[in-house]
Amino acid sequence: MAADIMIDLETLDTSPYCVILTIGAVRFDPKGNGVVERLELRPTIEEQTEKYNRIIDDNTIEWWAKQNKDAFRELTKNNISLQEALDKFEVWFGPKSLPIWGNGAVFDNTILGNAYFITGREPPWKCWDDRCYRTAKAMFNWIPEDKREGTYHNALDDAIHQTHHLLKLLRS
Repeated sequence: MAADIMIDLETLDTSPYCVILTIGAVRFDPKGNGVVERLELRPTIEEQTEKYNRIIDDNTIEWWAKQNKDAFRELTKNNISLQEALDKFEVWFGPKSLPIWGNGAVFDNTILGNAYFITGREPPWKCWDDRCYRTAKAMFNWIPEDKREGTYHNALDDAIHQTHHLLKLLRS
């Protein structure tokens, strides 16, 4: 079975060095039945700022204060160290580089890749496997997204929604 990965991150800034609140990931079969496997990880904020000097932006904090309270509450559950989150993601991802999709050419994939680099490791995917869902969405802008399910700004729900829409784009 062919497999691709869709990721979505919730963060506290938009730079490659920002604090990651949540990593939502979906393994999917681009030629088959869609979502195969899911993963959700929440690295601790304090460790990222104190040990790795990752960035928090005040404007992003204000933006979060205006978002869905359910999504915001989820951000503080089951937090683990950044190192542990990256370990778990890497094991889940597997030993072989796979196409990895993010929502923005320099957002999700870049931020997650940077987290690997600042912890002294390589991401589990090769640079040629980076993919951009936002670009695909813009290229096929006449193909509408399906009705949204799940909570906006919940990384896993967003990754699932993006995967379903991407599959619709790929099949057009």
